[in-house]
Amino acid sequence: MRIAFCLITLIGLGAAPGDSDPELLEELRAYPHRILRESKREGHFALFLSGADGSNEVRLTRTPDVDELYPKASPDGTQIAFVCDEGPGDSRRRNVYVMNLDGTGRRKIADHGRDPCWSPDGKKVAYLGNEFERVDLEAWATKGIYVHDLGTGRTEPHPNKKIEHLYTLAWSPCGRWFVATVHGGLGFDHAIVAIEAEGTRVYDLKLPGCRPDLSADGKHAAWGYGDYRIGVAEIDLGASPPAATNIRSMVTSEEPLMTYHVDWSPDGRYIAFSLGPPRPGKNLKGLFAQCPGIEAPGWDTCVADTSKVNRWVRITHDGRSNKEPDWVPSGRGK
Repeated sequence: MRIAFCLITLIGLGAAPGDSDPELLEELRAYPHRILRESKREGHFALFLSGADGSNEVRLTRTPDVDELYPKASPDGTQIAFVCDEGPGDSRRRNVYVMNLDGTGRRKIADHGRDPCWSPDGKKVAYLGNEFERVDLEAWATKGIYVHDLGTGRTEPHPNKKIEHLYTLAWSPCGRWFVATVHGGLGFDHAIVAIEAEGTRVYDLKLPGCRPDLSADGKHAAWGYGDYRIGVAEIDLGASPPAATNIRSMVTSEEPLMTYHVDWSPDGRYIAFSLGPPRPGKNLKGLFAQCPGIEAPGWDTCVADTSKVNRWVRITHDGRSNKEPDWVPSGRGK
């Protein structure tokens, strides 16, 4: 597996999409892994699948009055876990679903949940419980971690009953840890933490920012390093306590374009991320454009080469709330 890191400075992002590096687009066109994302079309959010260069786009969901959000591909690339905001008015709820990659076989696995992630073997889905039954669009309105076994249909709560106000849950490749952001919970003001998957211990990884993602080899973390950078660090989840070292910036954007939702490609050659201005859609005052389910005009999905300085492209061009990208392993080229 090749994972190379460097400081990538995104300049000229207001230019025509893809003009900065047509050779990278050609590279991505031949890349075997694809990308999922959420996007707002026809008045509601839906899930989309495309090639790494944004080509061959397929709309996976068409459900008026339902917002599908936060897609996460299974480790073998055959299934998607995601959330749905569904129901009218005050009865609207956020629930967790699983379906096949082509959009078939859709089934609900949890009421009142969000931010799902897959176990390393693809047999379980962990998710965060909603703090309230009604939909609360604040990212950290959560309480508890739950693990659903897709084979047995059973759901078990995490042994740490004090877990609350987490968001962006990730399950480590070793299976022993969850990594997430906590905001006003577990005794933290704001931190990225490692939580024992089958125990109660919680450790501050001392990474400044939010929304962490782990590389496929489990040796690196990437996250939103403030609003305008993406950070990267070596991470040792086998240490006691788990530790992150060599913290640095990997992507830097010029204001007002913020960088969020980083996701490693399966072989570490690229990262996908979202980029856009801080303003949310109409009638969403006080909320954050980067949160799932928040209309975010001007937001697009980008891909950067982790081995080159300033080598990037946008792979969406319409600014229709293109957020939460997630790589789909193809089974080839890992």
